[in-house]
Amino acid sequence: MVLVSVIVPVYNAEKYLNKCLMSICHQSLKDIEIITINDGSEDQSLSILQDFSQYDARITVLNIDNGGVSKARNLGMEQAKGQYVTFVDADDWLELTMLEELYQACRLTGSNIAKCDLFWHEAEGSRQLYYPSKTYCTYSATVCLNKLFTEIGEKHFGFSCCKLYKKFFLDSHRLRFDETMNFAEDTVFLTRAVIKNQSICYVPKQLYYYNVSNQNSLTSRAMGNLRNNYDLLYKKLLKELRGGDVYEEVKNSFLNYQFEGLLVILHQCDAKPQAIKNAIQSFLQVYPDVLKVKLINRKLKQFIFLKLIKMNWLTLSSTLIYMNVKKPKVI
Repeated sequence: MVLVSVIVPVYNAEKYLNKCLMSICHQSLKDIEIITINDGSEDQSLSILQDFSQYDARITVLNIDNGGVSKARNLGMEQAKGQYVTFVDADDWLELTMLEELYQACRLTGSNIAKCDLFWHEAEGSRQLYYPSKTYCTYSATVCLNKLFTEIGEKHFGFSCCKLYKKFFLDSHRLRFDETMNFAEDTVFLTRAVIKNQSICYVPKQLYYYNVSNQNSLTSRAMGNLRNNYDLLYKKLLKELRGGDVYEEVKNSFLNYQFEGLLVILHQCDAKPQAIKNAIQSFLQVYPDVLKVKLINRKLKQFIFLKLIKMNWLTLSSTLIYMNVKKPKVI
């Protein structure tokens, strides 16, 4: 019996694949299948996958033309035979007990989704979190979404990875990744899943290593057409939130999320005052409610402060004054 299907999309990941696959093959939970999807890689990724499939019979290798991570994950879900499904990026790796611990959490609590924290791994290493309690928590949909839109770093809710999903739940609600998106598609998938399930079981442990040092990852490739990507993302998220009748409950958190997006856009644009002014005017014309935001998360405030320093706060501040725009209120 296959308890968990591990779905691994792969695109030009030859530098990381060995570590990723070894961490999955050596999981303490043995009744798993490992579905790898080579998404048109141009390096030696396919060869590495084929070699591993000879080493471990639980590994399936699917080789497709490049279609993006969402298409690859969806194909993996269609092929999955496990009772539960999880997603692993090819440049990341797992603690050897991760699948067993999330599986037990789902079984013991009856939840359709279980989540752990991740190690935000950079060149200098990973930050260890302190947990006063090892007890499972169940977060409601509203709490999950508020966290999803405001948390960053090791406790990030917005990734599809570091989670386990009941396969029947995904299939019964036709929960799949949006193949029209190549930016923050995880956030839309998670938002939809949380609204449908109304809760997440939280396992207070760091069990997933998220490799942020890989600058050639699928995420970093989506930064080119940033404003259009954000417009599509906000459109999709608003549709889910309003359709699930939760928008008013999470509105300020969502405005935090939009404000963070504005800062990222400004950070990417030309540092000249006129360019910053044009970017702000364009964004606020479409999203005027961002001016009503109350920043509610200390880490988000720190994150924004660092962004402002990098963008030259004096230039941005003078532009806001010139535009007669109110600065976001911090509480």
